[in-house]
Amino acid sequence: MRTTRIRTFYPADPAGVVPGGVDTFIRGLIKWAPDDIEFSLVGMTTDEPGRPVGRWTRCDLGRREFDFFPVVKVDEAGGRSRIPLSLRFSLGARRYRRSCSRDFDIYEFHRVEPALLYLGDTRPKNAFFHTDMAVIRTERKTDILWRGLPGLYFALESRVFRSLSSAWSVREQAAESLRERYPFLAEHIHYTPTWVDTEVFFPLPDDARRRLRTETEAAFDLDPAAFRVVTVGRLDTSKDPDLLLSAVGKLVAEGANVELLFIGDGVLRDHLAQRAADEGLSGRVRFLGLRSAAEIARYLQAADCFALSSAYEGMPMALLEAQGAGVPVVTTPVGEVRRIVVNGVNGEITPDRSVASFAHGLDQVRRHPERYSVANCTRAVEPFTPSRVLAPVYDNYRALEASSHVRVRS
Repeated sequence: MRTTRIRTFYPADPAGVVPGGVDTFIRGLIKWAPDDIEFSLVGMTTDEPGRPVGRWTRCDLGRREFDFFPVVKVDEAGGRSRIPLSLRFSLGARRYRRSCSRDFDIYEFHRVEPALLYLGDTRPKNAFFHTDMAVIRTERKTDILWRGLPGLYFALESRVFRSLSSAWSVREQAAESLRERYPFLAEHIHYTPTWVDTEVFFPLPDDARRRLRTETEAAFDLDPAAFRVVTVGRLDTSKDPDLLLSAVGKLVAEGANVELLFIGDGVLRDHLAQRAADEGLSGRVRFLGLRSAAEIARYLQAADCFALSSAYEGMPMALLEAQGAGVPVVTTPVGEVRRIVVNGVNGEITPDRSVASFAHGLDQVRRHPERYSVANCTRAVEPFTPSRVLAPVYDNYRALEASSHVRVRS
């Protein structure tokens, strides 16, 4: 059996607890790879003794093992340093360039910056785009560092595309925009949805769910009678957690018994905690910090609703994970959520990103739980399992390796 070897470059630590859909995406690519696809990852470490910088380490994701080479250390995975992580990572990859560029067949990138280091290498290059970068020109609520230099970003992106063999976007509209910008690669630019790992995210039987709910109530001093809302993601401007907090505050002010659990970390955590205190919501809001996928699944299994208040998205994996756990969702009208959520069936998509609209969506799920059955939620994500979604991606790796001497150029 011929093995196709993929070398992924992204500041991820799949063996650690790191927030973000891209990290989850990379873990899934590795975990669900067939036997003839072999991954290695150049990333970051959140555990210097266990996964030291500048050294190859063998790691295990349950189904598959992979080689891991951290080029930078990160102390707070949910925080933001004075020097952007993307720059630190690229400098680290440059420092260890010799070790990073040996013994594989295909380059893979999830950001354009590290790809600039390998423009001259003739091996096939594949890239994933998790955000429609048009937001750096159009979206006010963006934390993307390129927002101040959009012209420079797109100039660098253009250079990278001339070296790519294939590219994928998790948003269909973004894939079409890439085809328009780079017609010489149009036939090799694809849309792929994201997926849910149903080995981790699945609904519990009623009795097991009741026991789990009781456990979480005791652990975090929660009200058993409260409508429990969970959100998962980075606490930053792109996720707009202020909108969610305001919507919950509105419901509470109107007399609803609602509690909110934030899972994740980020630069807005202190701000949100202070807001909750100032607005008398401290007793109704909990900050659970970074959690493993297994822990997140348990909090979702005991929740009444999952909330996604983002300003922009691709195809949010956290939303798919909530649906996989049988939990209805309330979401802003972003990215590809309409592929999953049907109003009044498995959740609510708000008509806009106002506080009133988001509060109304939450209240619909709170008042009418019978509409949003577990079966409706899990049925919605049946098309988004790893085996279905990732098969074309793995086929593309094989095709790139088989035609490794054929380059697509303008």
